[in-house]
Amino acid sequence: MSKLTRTEQIIAEKTVCVLLVRGESPDGKKIFAYIAIRADKLESFMEAQKQGTFYPEDYGIVLESGEGEPSDEVKVKMTKEYGFNHEAMLDLGSTEKAHELTSSLGSLAVAASKEKEKKDENK
Repeated sequence: MSKLTRTEQIIAEKTVCVLLVRGESPDGKKIFAYIAIRADKLESFMEAQKQGTFYPEDYGIVLESGEGEPSDEVKVKMTKEYGFNHEAMLDLGSTEKAHELTSSLGSLAVAASKEKEKKDENK
């Protein structure tokens, strides 16, 4: 896996991703948590999940959590307050996918910045 470019790293440090994580509690109950994680911490977060028991709050801020699946009320809250799109969720099943996402965020931000500069020049 390649390292992020300096620009990608700066953007990743300033970008926060909201993840919906599902798992099991130590007593075997299904649980969920919405976690706000800086993009530059995604790979280490994904690696920690593979190790077994881990604490999401060590990697970001737990915005909402509970047993079972998120209720409709929780889903609406996450959409309104954080822009979480449940229909367009990505499955980040590996550190490689987390790396790809982090790199893509950097590329998207650079492209958006260039587009804004063009619009500003045309005013």
